[in-house]
Amino acid sequence: MTTTPITPITQAVHWDLHYDIHLGQTWSRFMDGLRQGKILANECGSCERVFVPPQDYCESCFEKTDGWRELSGEGTLEVFTVAWHGFTGGPKPPYAIGGVRLDGASTLLMHWITGVDFTPGADVRAALPFGTRVRAVWAPERTGSILDIAHFEPIE
Repeated sequence: MTTTPITPITQAVHWDLHYDIHLGQTWSRFMDGLRQGKILANECGSCERVFVPPQDYCESCFEKTDGWRELSGEGTLEVFTVAWHGFTGGPKPPYAIGGVRLDGASTLLMHWITGVDFTPGADVRAALPFGTRVRAVWAPERTGSILDIAHFEPIE
């Protein structure tokens, strides 16, 4: 039996989803801290790693995290990428998303980064070299979400 090759078909699909997520005790405490203008991290009492965003259990030694501390909101940009295409509900492209190691943290917090020159021909890497110091910029109105930090900006 011979078969005729099929041309692949592409279909446009639109998903408009709304759902509620139960955050649990750890993330609820983190989000409540953001609402109050505080970045809270938790720590492992066994290996002393500090997590932001917080985690219930240490990813290195699998012990329950048991201590909390407030971080300053300043840190080091360790990596970033540029989104040239947007999505519904997101910021207008282009924009930068970066991994920030807040002072005192063992992990990276991913968030929007400002201070990048997106004009044609600009070297986006030149504006944010590895190790750039950044600080959190708070949203004027906070509701207990990650967007209570509006973005991170380079420290001049």
